[in-house]
Amino acid sequence: MNKRLLTGILGRFLQIYALLILLPAGLTLLYSENPVNFYLFVGSSAASLIIGTAMTKYGATGEPSVQEAMFLTVAGWILAIIIGALPLAYYLPTFDAFFEAASGLTTTGISLMANPETMPNSILMWRSFMQWIGGLGILTFFIAVIRKSGGVSQRLFSAEAHKTDPGSIRPSLLKSVKDLWRVYAFLTTVLIGLLVALEMPVFDAVVHAFSTLSTGGFSTQAESFAALTPEIQALMTIFMLVGGINFVIIYRVLKADYRPLAENTELKAYLAMFFVLAGILVYDFMGKTSMPLLDGLFQSAAFVSSTGFSTLDISITMPAVQLILLAVLFTGGSLGSTSGGFKTFRAVAMIKLLKARLRSYSLPKSAVNAVKIDGELIENSAIKTMSVLFFAWITFAFIVAILLVGLEGYSFKGAISVAFSSLGNMGPTFIEGSLIEASVASKILIAVSMVAGRLEMLPLLAVFNTKIFND
Repeated sequence: MNKRLLTGILGRFLQIYALLILLPAGLTLLYSENPVNFYLFVGSSAASLIIGTAMTKYGATGEPSVQEAMFLTVAGWILAIIIGALPLAYYLPTFDAFFEAASGLTTTGISLMANPETMPNSILMWRSFMQWIGGLGILTFFIAVIRKSGGVSQRLFSAEAHKTDPGSIRPSLLKSVKDLWRVYAFLTTVLIGLLVALEMPVFDAVVHAFSTLSTGGFSTQAESFAALTPEIQALMTIFMLVGGINFVIIYRVLKADYRPLAENTELKAYLAMFFVLAGILVYDFMGKTSMPLLDGLFQSAAFVSSTGFSTLDISITMPAVQLILLAVLFTGGSLGSTSGGFKTFRAVAMIKLLKARLRSYSLPKSAVNAVKIDGELIENSAIKTMSVLFFAWITFAFIVAILLVGLEGYSFKGAISVAFSSLGNMGPTFIEGSLIEASVASKILIAVSMVAGRLEMLPLLAVFNTKIFND
């Protein structure tokens, strides 16, 4: 690999990241916090800027190969997590701070803060802001850094395989990314305004809006949304659901193009999954909660969108329902959204592939038996990629679960729920106790799983391909 080229690109990324870390520093002054908090953010920003500047001076410019773009994707996330953990390390043990930053930037939402309400506002804002900037992918910032090279921008953008075809908005990749971020910022601003209108404090409204549209799940309270009003819970149900929808569809709807609402198969499947799960949960919650309808809708939206907010202890559900929830943890939301999981589109494609395969047994060999979604043929290369990703996803999940059973003594249900939750960037788990009590080895394993899930496995696996290092 061209080390100077990679160093230069990562350096420019760190220079941009340094500006983002500075934003919470202003809150330390606004809320008259302990001066040490100001220096935590300023120092972390300075570290990112100094390291980034040094790397830029040493590095070179140019266009990386596909393998190098994959490496940049993984390295960029790891650097962002390490530097993002620095302000948190003052309040959390070192490995817990790394875990929290990984959970934030990957929008997983599993937290090691037992009582977030005791934390300074600047720290709570930084956690949720990390989720917000991680929602559409930190690596899209690379495009702003190296926008003069269309080829590398395309590789860096597509290296995060959970994104949809950027050309479906505009032919220019940079303009497409800008439009997606405009939609993202617009929806966040609308949600903040509505939460404030429902009498939520402005600070809490901003924090929860960041965590909702990013489908992250960090809250300012340990009990999440359990203590908030039904009106706020209903509003958050809608916006959690929106966060799991392909942002290209949202963009088109905002442009008064409503055809995707009726024609998009993935959206129909996503909404169907939401309503079916909501019906199951409402039935299960009857006699267990005071508001089974609202609780069922809220938790259904939290699961299908991978947001992870809660209004109750989900372990009160029946064992059969918990198995269904595990399946939802695996599936996740839509391509082109901020949600995690295997993605609804791929699940639909795999089902159609199964049907096509079964149908082939009753058709002549010369018959055309292709997989189509929304009238478009799914190419064999895409089917192969989905199949490889499915295999990698399941294999990785079971390896993580087995290791957690050995390290922590969790039940298999608890261990597989942690594996699905971390790989799917979801949040909820069915373990007894708290991950705060887990060993350092388990926390590192889960953090790696969160990053692997956010990058959808393949870029991370590609980095360990020795051929890359021998180029």
